[in-house]
Amino acid sequence: MAEYTLSFTDKSEANSGWSSFYSYIPDYMVNMNNEFYTFKDGQLYIHNKPEGVRNNFYGQQYNTEIEFLSNEGPSEVKIFKTIEIEGDSKEWDVTVATDIESGHVNKADFENKEGFKYSYIRRNASDEVNTELLSVQGVGNLVSSSSNLYTFSSVPGNVSIGDVLYSSSGGAYTKIGSIVSKTNTTVTLSSSLSAPSNGDFIFVAKNSVAESYGLKGYYASIRLVNSGSSPVEVFAVNSEVSKSFP
Repeated sequence: MAEYTLSFTDKSEANSGWSSFYSYIPDYMVNMNNEFYTFKDGQLYIHNKPEGVRNNFYGQQYNTEIEFLSNEGPSEVKIFKTIEIEGDSKEWDVTVATDIESGHVNKADFENKEGFKYSYIRRNASDEVNTELLSVQGVGNLVSSSSNLYTFSSVPGNVSIGDVLYSSSGGAYTKIGSIVSKTNTTVTLSSSLSAPSNGDFIFVAKNSVAESYGLKGYYASIRLVNSGSSPVEVFAVNSEVSKSFP
């Protein structure tokens, strides 16, 4: 089990409590003349100095992490669609986990929108295919195949390069490969992981990250991680949430 140094906030009766966890483990701590000192391996350190490098303790650099739960309407299954950070920096990598699914927002994905740092939540990549999603579309029954070339009576227009081809037989799904080119009646794969039989039903699944619709679940555990060493402020974190209708 990881060890932490805990800090207690005693500003008022409304928000008194153990507010922060620190990764550094001192040998001894003392508050003297309104300054906070710690001892580590025989060395004396002073904390909370504005000119110092943030998150650097005893020569080791740490991340800043904020973790909390979003659980409005706890009895309802919801779709968590976005992350909106109200603060002075968008250098936050975000991981989101519900009781059903998991996802993320990379710091490069955030955009400024009406004073917020805003991005859609991306589902984590997975080899599992969910045929209930709109990003899964049927192609048709396989007419013939030769090497990595697969022929159909027609290929729907919503089939795109980069989609992953699957075959369905007896209620089981088998991944074939990724599409690199297509015509009105054929698709070509970069390589084939398996060889379906003529007549098998074939469908495609869009990229699970790019086609993300959000995360489904009763609640979401949201973790923000900042690896920088400059001071940053976060005032609020929001998420657009809608009720899930089965």
